[in-house]
Amino acid sequence: MFEFIFEHWAMFFLLTAIAITWLLAKLLLADDRLPYEKRPSLLTEPELAFYRALHDAVGGQWAIHTMVRLADLIQVRPQTPKSQAWQNRIHAKHIDFLLCDRGTLEAKLALELDDATHRRPDRQVRDQFVNRALADAGVPLMRIDVGQSYDPAQLRKSIDERLGVKAGK
Repeated sequence: MFEFIFEHWAMFFLLTAIAITWLLAKLLLADDRLPYEKRPSLLTEPELAFYRALHDAVGGQWAIHTMVRLADLIQVRPQTPKSQAWQNRIHAKHIDFLLCDRGTLEAKLALELDDATHRRPDRQVRDQFVNRALADAGVPLMRIDVGQSYDPAQLRKSIDERLGVKAGK
């Protein structure tokens, strides 16, 4: 046995080095974690700027929710033919902000921030579907163009107008 190893020492050394390298790599570089990491924020910078203005605008009257899946806000009516196909159309879509009654969490107003991507044809088709789905489900929607800043007083006025709330109420 020793004679075989002595005669073929180079091959034995190479195979041993490969085995040790492989074993060390498995032990030291093993990462059994899933390939996910925490996002820095739920919102982009423009969305965060709008959220702050929206928070000031509603003054605690409504609960503000962000990044709400359409499928958590609306549902397919029972007995709808091809209901799973309709469910699939809303499953992966979300709206940017949702104002809800603070006591019941009933949806009061959906808000979408529209940036330059909303001018793309595919986004316009998506937006038209979301507009119609929310309207048919009875959820008011307000679209707001992304801006550098937002005036909470003007935002409140626009929300009140969209909800049919009289000034001062």
